Amino acid sequence: MSRILATRRMRLYVLADTASNLGDFALFLAMAIWVKTISGSTSAAALVMFSFAAGSLLLPAAGLLTDRVRRRPLLIGANLALATVVLLLLLVGGAHHVWLVYAVMFVYGALGSVTGPAQLALLPSLVPKESLGDANGLIQSVRGLLRVFAPVIGAGLFAWLGPQAVIVIDAALFVLAALALLAIKLDEPVPVPSDEHWWTEITAGLRFIGRTVTLRQLVISCGLAMLVLGFFESIGLAVVTSGLGYAPTFLGVLGVAQAIGTIAGGISAGAVLRRTSEGMTVIIGLALVAISSMLLMIQVTALVIAAMALLGLCIPWLVVGATTALQRRTPENLLGRASAAFEFAVTVPQTMSIAVGAALISLLDYRLLLGIVTTAVTVAAVYLATRPGQRPGSAEQPAEQPADVLVPAGGAVAAPTPDR
Repeated sequence: MSRILATRRMRLYVLADTASNLGDFALFLAMAIWVKTISGSTSAAALVMFSFAAGSLLLPAAGLLTDRVRRRPLLIGANLALATVVLLLLLVGGAHHVWLVYAVMFVYGALGSVTGPAQLALLPSLVPKESLGDANGLIQSVRGLLRVFAPVIGAGLFAWLGPQAVIVIDAALFVLAALALLAIKLDEPVPVPSDEHWWTEITAGLRFIGRTVTLRQLVISCGLAMLVLGFFESIGLAVVTSGLGYAPTFLGVLGVAQAIGTIAGGISAGAVLRRTSEGMTVIIGLALVAISSMLLMIQVTALVIAAMALLGLCIPWLVVGATTALQRRTPENLLGRASAAFEFAVTVPQTMSIAVGAALISLLDYRLLLGIVTTAVTVAAVYLATRPGQRPGSAEQPAEQPADVLVPAGGAVAAPTPDR
């Protein structure tokens, strides 16, 4: 990790990623609490997250935009746009303005659909290909910590200073992210225009994944796992209250255990990649999810804490393995669309599983849900492990590329340049 952070460009990239994600995770819960406070409706509060998730439907178009403009200026503009959009929430004056919260969160989600693929596509320009695993691991460690603690920070600021303070701080974080990206010195080649039909261009990433055997297998496996991993959003409280008999506040202990595991998982992901392969890293991660799910069924405090730490450890391995495979196997000028297609393919099942898990937790014993999770991720791991292309040292035959992703003569993609 120290080798990754030794370069100025990566320090600035991580700072930008941290600031923008801190703003994201801190805002979500605070806005849901605010809508609940001013409207008195739990369902109205739930629509905050639905509005944000609806913005991700624009991922395919966002992926095309990422491949048609330079990524760093795009990210700078997107973060400044996020800061501006968030400040519109200051106009909310009561329950009659709840619609404005929904509108802002939808645009927020749409802009997030731009920043996600753009960040993933920009990273290979900042580090050598052999260091992508370590760089992705570092980023996942930070994001994992933010995912656990930033919502608590946002809710605490809401209770202490009110929603306006959260909004202003959130906007400032996006400005900070834009400034960090602006300070990165990088010569990006100007993308080559295409005369393909817009639908052909938008679907090029999905078609490339479909033709590339290892990536297609990873999408199928990760998509299957995501159909049940959203259950954990509802299972945690049931494990604490019904399983262990503790107050809901004990979730904080499990959150700390998961955060420790996330740090370890992010730090170790690069080393696991170097010793195995991207596919094997995902397989090991899925197997550890199954083990942690089984441990959570046992009503022993120490084992539950260990299970949450193990869950925190293996999720970065899943993400880093799949992300690095995508970055290494996709042509540079198709990477935005391919990453958007990959993200869409796993986000939709995950969102569905969160909703299904919330409905089932009141009908079924949480241990039955954990059994379903164990079965599904085991099937996903076995499927991937039995694919020859996912084994260490296996060679992938290059997929046939469409015309719009071929690099023209004299226009080769620039390799990462030394840090300046």
